[in-house]
Amino acid sequence: MFTLLILMVVTGCAESKIIDKLGILVAVGYDLTEQDSNDRIRTTVLSYKPGATSTNTVPTSASNNTSKGVREKLSLRTSTKEVIGQLRVAAYGEPLVREGIITLTDTFQRDSEIGTSVYLVVAKDSAEQLLNAKNKQRASTGDYLYELIKKNIESGIVPSPTLHNFLNAYYRAGKDPILPYIEVKGDEILISKLALMKDDRMIGSLNLSESFLVKAMMGSNHFLTHEIELNTDRLRKYYEPTFDKLYVTLSHIVTKSRIKLIHKDTPEFHIQIQLKGEMEEISDLVNLEKAEVIHALEREAEQTLKSEFEDVMKKLQTKQVDPVGFGSHYRSSVRVKDFTAKKWREMLKEARFEYDVKVTFVNVGITS
Repeated sequence: MFTLLILMVVTGCAESKIIDKLGILVAVGYDLTEQDSNDRIRTTVLSYKPGATSTNTVPTSASNNTSKGVREKLSLRTSTKEVIGQLRVAAYGEPLVREGIITLTDTFQRDSEIGTSVYLVVAKDSAEQLLNAKNKQRASTGDYLYELIKKNIESGIVPSPTLHNFLNAYYRAGKDPILPYIEVKGDEILISKLALMKDDRMIGSLNLSESFLVKAMMGSNHFLTHEIELNTDRLRKYYEPTFDKLYVTLSHIVTKSRIKLIHKDTPEFHIQIQLKGEMEEISDLVNLEKAEVIHALEREAEQTLKSEFEDVMKKLQTKQVDPVGFGSHYRSSVRVKDFTAKKWREMLKEARFEYDVKVTFVNVGITS
């Protein structure tokens, strides 16, 4: 009898969540409001009721000055109690990201119902437009976005944009976050590039080829495919070129990088990158039965990639952003007191980077 009484008291104190009255929140979007609005942030949510298919999600929007404040307005527009624990994707409109998003992302961290595995993305134009978009698969936009990002993380191009990784990079002096940039084109939703972040603000972008190079510098990684453009001038002794450029597509690529600080005063880094991949396609008629031809192609690929690594690093230096984390490496190697993101950005402009690239084609059909 005593045990039963305790159970009745405990049960009576708990918040009742009747499943038929719940709405499962799967995606949320944030945008700046119009300049003449009294509110700053417009929030759009995608949710569905348990028992219904997730494709029956309906976007709901409201405006306020904080993410917590807007929840009160959203509750007035829905008949269900929104459960945020299943949130998968948080999208931010580009104009908002240009101003900064740390207050909105930090709020996620402080909400015990939200996990740190939520994906963060930048939406071209507006997050509301993205969450209202349709896709060819006719799937729920929230689920579609989640699977789109997950697939491209697994294929290697997109660094994992979880809330945990974003906040880890933001609060660590010497590394900057990087997020997928998503566009809507007709009935197609696609990742068109990566947004470069300086602290919590978008200040530029990387195309997908540059994204490959940046991620290849981040330790060990796997990539599904990548195309390398080769200059034919040094390859004429091995075949008769039909075109000015030769293109090689590699698949099942494995990259390993090693970063070493050589000089600390004016920082100089030596970056050793090993790349192995299967030759899936080549754009011209080349005799691949000879080992010397394969080696010549590998050496040319090394020259191309080395030049591309140098170019993308110059771009990052110009914008004073460090998604790779050279600053973190410098800090752990030198043990600098009062090391700040601002100090590292000034050092980054003058830093030097030397690349040693080793390329190996595997399963070409010969023993090289």
